[in-house]
Amino acid sequence: MVAQLVAGRAVRDTLFLTEYAAVYLPRVMLAAAALSLLAAVWVGRLMPRWGPRATALVLAVIHGAVFVLEAALLDVFPQSIAVVTYVHVSVVGALVVSAFSSVVNERFDPLYAKTVVARAGTAAALGGVLGGIVALLLSEYFTLAVVLYGLAAVSLLVALGVWNMGKPTQPRRSSGEQAKFGIQTIRKDAYLRRVAVTVVLLGTVGVFVDYAMKAEADARFTDSAGLLSFFAIFYMATSLLTFVMQAGAAKPLLEKIGLGGTMAILPLAVALSAGLGAAWTRLWTTALARGTQTVVSSSLFRTGYELLYTPVQPLKKRATKALIDIACNRIGYGIGSAIIMVIVAIPATVDGATSWVLLIATLVALISAWMVLQLRDGYVHELATSLRDGSIVLQADDIVDATTLHTFAESAAMMNRQELLDSIEALERKRDVHGRAGDRQIWIGQLSDLLSNEPERVLTVLLDESLSPRFAAHVIDLLGNDVYARPAHHALERMSPRIIGQLVDAMLSDDSPFATRRRIPRLLRRVSDPRAIAGLLEGLRDAEFDVRYRCGHALSVLHRENPNLDVPDRTIMEAIEREVAADQERWQQRRLSEEVSPDIRGEIDALLEAREDRNLQHVFTLLSLILDREAVVLSLRALSSKDTNLRGTALEYLHNVLPERIRDALWPRLTERSERPPVRSTKVSPDELLQSMRSLMPGRDQLGK
Repeated sequence: MVAQLVAGRAVRDTLFLTEYAAVYLPRVMLAAAALSLLAAVWVGRLMPRWGPRATALVLAVIHGAVFVLEAALLDVFPQSIAVVTYVHVSVVGALVVSAFSSVVNERFDPLYAKTVVARAGTAAALGGVLGGIVALLLSEYFTLAVVLYGLAAVSLLVALGVWNMGKPTQPRRSSGEQAKFGIQTIRKDAYLRRVAVTVVLLGTVGVFVDYAMKAEADARFTDSAGLLSFFAIFYMATSLLTFVMQAGAAKPLLEKIGLGGTMAILPLAVALSAGLGAAWTRLWTTALARGTQTVVSSSLFRTGYELLYTPVQPLKKRATKALIDIACNRIGYGIGSAIIMVIVAIPATVDGATSWVLLIATLVALISAWMVLQLRDGYVHELATSLRDGSIVLQADDIVDATTLHTFAESAAMMNRQELLDSIEALERKRDVHGRAGDRQIWIGQLSDLLSNEPERVLTVLLDESLSPRFAAHVIDLLGNDVYARPAHHALERMSPRIIGQLVDAMLSDDSPFATRRRIPRLLRRVSDPRAIAGLLEGLRDAEFDVRYRCGHALSVLHRENPNLDVPDRTIMEAIEREVAADQERWQQRRLSEEVSPDIRGEIDALLEAREDRNLQHVFTLLSLILDREAVVLSLRALSSKDTNLRGTALEYLHNVLPERIRDALWPRLTERSERPPVRSTKVSPDELLQSMRSLMPGRDQLGK
């Protein structure tokens, strides 16, 4: 396909400049731009209905049929066919490439698409070299009509290749669904609108440097053979350089400087070379400017550009990609052609028209570079949107642990339904008695009951909604007792706005029982108070992982309910780095476990894996405080999804948003999690879990069930 495109461009340029002077180039460029716009709108309407594969197949067949018609009529109407060929190759050839690229990027997730697009780009660069060689050889032995017949035969091979790719992986639109109009979609979508503006600017730059080179070539060569040889050598050389750039630099640059930086190389390099051409206008300087635009556009920029569409919803992409790829590019061509026509029409600037064109190209290229750098944020946002629109459904925020369920079941067994009803009845009787007594007498009775160690008396006080906050310290002590933990939690929850300091002190104190400390964050997450937030942030430094884990979760709940919550990014990043470092130590422990007996290695690995999963959850909880909360949480869940596209989308999103030092440390864990089978059947005994994980507080809804 690319070999045909390159050879077709060489024939197109040769045929037109043989019949017309270079001064007419802006006119045919403008005509091609206008027809490309109409054709792209048409393809944009067909793509959602037919899908990219069927669209590419039809376009390839049409492409070949028009080549046959042009070859048959070339000798009869040479000037007319020269114009038709220029417009045809400019319009249909680009549409075939655009449709085929949609076939590719709809079949792979955003992360794996990087590898696929880079590989396809390398093959495209090789095809460009082949096309240049074929055009050069044919120019020596065959007429232009024979070359056109050969290009028609290649169209059949392209159609056959598209057919052999198989059925599309994305569903077609249903007949009852109205096709979205691509222009409206672009107008409403800020991300696609920014991509479209960037393509328009780069299309304008492309027509400037293209005209400059062709004008100088037209002045240098006088026969069609010389022109075809020049263009064949030029396209062959640029294709060879494209192959080298694609194979050696595209993937490393994407990994090191990302999409925005890789794509920005195009306008910056063109600005530099076009500036040189404006200062010293020669055939080689204009060819350098045009060659730079061709090589970088077809390698680095194209690789990054195709990835911009991978997180876009398929139906939206089908309705808009052809419009942006072709129509917006040709709008840029039209704008550039109109500007060139104005420059050429001014008598005072005729001799220096090429220099002025290259000077304007330099300025527009610099503006394009700024626009390209803005696309990276839009790309990350689109990835986050793709995650939100995926098949992952958020579960309850409370994380349930089997050990906790077992512990709570034991304590609940001590309080059967009749005992609970008796306690409530006793409470009501006591309220009647205390209602006639003074507050002092009530407090003395409550304190006596709390310290009695008799379950019935203690539960009676804890269930009393009039329990004074002055007894908070004693209730906090009961929070560590599995028998009283639940009612004590509810009692403290009623008092929490007035006892924040006591709760924070108890949570951070090493003298407090571990069971008490790990249960307090659930109370602090109910209070959006600076003291509670400061205590939870300090809890992220605790020596006990379970306390850190609960504090992180409490901060996440507070942040979800109040997005404007003041949580210092630096403090969170320090906590994340500490957890990542601890995670690295556990990886070393897993490697050491390989040296033990195979009989117990599986159990050790299972225990370490369970702890690693909790550590990873904790890290992502902290990341959700400083990044897009919903997208971060969804991305972690997506890594365990059965949908490979969803897993790849999550990895690509995380690769773009995670700080580099955090990403480098976590990446082996993340990729391992995405490759792990979605369902695991590892069995670990409750005692082992208790020793390795401690326990987590279950959610109320699930306990009720």
